[in-house]
Amino acid sequence: MSLTSSITIIITVIIIYYALIKFYTVLFRITGLPKEKAGFQAVSLLTNAGYTTGEAEIVVSEKTRRRIATAAMLTGYFFSVVIVSLFINLFLSIDFSKFDTQLVLLFIGFGSLLAFFLLLRIPVVEKSLNKAIDDITVKAFKRAAKDNYISVLDTYGEDAVVNIFLYKVPEFLEGKCVADADLRKRFNVNILMYTRNGHNHYVTADTIFSNKDTLIAFGPLTSIRDAFVLKKERGSKQERKDKDLMRDMNEITIMSNFGYQVLVDIILNKVPPMMEGKSLVESKIKDYFSINIMMVSRGDETINITKDTVIAQGDRVIAFGPYESIHTVFGI
Repeated sequence: MSLTSSITIIITVIIIYYALIKFYTVLFRITGLPKEKAGFQAVSLLTNAGYTTGEAEIVVSEKTRRRIATAAMLTGYFFSVVIVSLFINLFLSIDFSKFDTQLVLLFIGFGSLLAFFLLLRIPVVEKSLNKAIDDITVKAFKRAAKDNYISVLDTYGEDAVVNIFLYKVPEFLEGKCVADADLRKRFNVNILMYTRNGHNHYVTADTIFSNKDTLIAFGPLTSIRDAFVLKKERGSKQERKDKDLMRDMNEITIMSNFGYQVLVDIILNKVPPMMEGKSLVESKIKDYFSINIMMVSRGDETINITKDTVIAQGDRVIAFGPYESIHTVFGI
């Protein structure tokens, strides 16, 4: 392979690699991560740099994020091998008898790459590129969507500005205008704007949302998820089964929010499999999910928490940890 071809392929691969970082950042944002954390996760996974256990919990605590992280790691390993191989091939392509000429080619090629990345630092260009990648990723998700999804644009403590794609309008909003649905009073969520058929619209009291609308909303992130993440619709027989199962589900009540961390009150109608018959230290709930059990009460008695405490069906548990982790462990 000629030196010119080697340089061209390397530059192309690096640009694709950069685009993939942006792509995975958008995917993580769709799962609910703030922009900064989403970007950090994407860079860490694609460069195989790794990160602390605390940061890893943000990914492993939620099924969709685990799938995205697995794909990102595999992509990162592939590109690491490809890039190393290309640089080795580049070195072997250099004809040292014509070093002066080839040095000029190297300077032009990698100088162009540097100029490309400097160009991306210009705010207008960076914003346009990010918007293009966001649009492509979101359109792909819309085609494959089987549920509403929420992309976090920015966070302010427990509150967030989010982009919501309505695969299906939630039941409490179906056929109702914003005023009748009383969204703000019920969930403390404000819909700022919505997009329908590519056109932006301001929200009024008479606005009625439709399937495939995209909303810009502000409010507590947990409330937004409670309001817009769909409860699957089933036939009447299945609904009866679901009602029976509801009696076996744990009741989780959020007492306070601290960013993506929450303090919750849990009625244990069913002990999570990972904790069944095990003490708190044996279940490793704190190591794996960053969940702290703060208090356990059994009947009228408050249990003194120790590393050997074993929770049982019917207990009331006060816990603190990441919202997604608590729902992963106790939302059964």
